[in-house]
Amino acid sequence: MGRISAGLLVLVLLTGFGMGMGIAFLWNHFSPDNHAQKPVINTSEKPYTINKDSLVIFEQEYTRCQHIVISEYDQRDKLMGKTLSELKNVFRSSDGYQLTLQDETLTIRHRLDDWCPKDKNMYRLKEYQGRVAIYQGPDPDNDKLLRVTDLPVSAFPQEIQDKIRAGSYEFTSEEALNDALENLDEYL
Repeated sequence: MGRISAGLLVLVLLTGFGMGMGIAFLWNHFSPDNHAQKPVINTSEKPYTINKDSLVIFEQEYTRCQHIVISEYDQRDKLMGKTLSELKNVFRSSDGYQLTLQDETLTIRHRLDDWCPKDKNMYRLKEYQGRVAIYQGPDPDNDKLLRVTDLPVSAFPQEIQDKIRAGSYEFTSEEALNDALENLDEYL
């Protein structure tokens, strides 16, 4: 009988010990007072400021022709020593600006409701009151009359007349336009 009571005593002690461990685990796990706070990492890094090594890219997005003109920003000295948040006060999104800073590259994107300079300075020949006229502008529907020549459209072969009436003679420079006008003089 001594063996049974010693075994029973060990069993009772082990059961009590196990129950105590279980209660302590549950108490620590579910008690709101015993939750350990996770450490907060405080990064007090100084914000990046634009300096002489920073690359500044200026993108102009023209919405009417969907062209994007990319260049280096020409007033870079006014950006020196400024943080991104300071620059966002100058280049406001309400004025069409979007700023991004990645590594040491600042990108300034300016969205403009206009034609790009290349398209705005297109020239084309069209007919105006029977004469060859010179128009300037981005497309045949958005151009302005610059001058009317003395060249009658009817003096040219039918194919050239059709192209002039359709406005399909387009030139990207005034020099190319003048060369074309000299070539048209040969038909007279």
